Amino acid sequence: MPVWLEVLLNLSGYAGFVALATRGAAPDDVSADERICGGGR
Repeated sequence: MPVWLEVLLNLSGYAGFVALATRGAAPDDVSADERICGGGR
């Protein structure tokens, strides 16, 4: 598989996940990345 195709798939997959996470979650100040890691500091 060409490298550019792999990068494109990774970016589109990440963008789709972020869209689902932000649309399905209650609006708050926690970013999607913090949600993935558990949010607590």
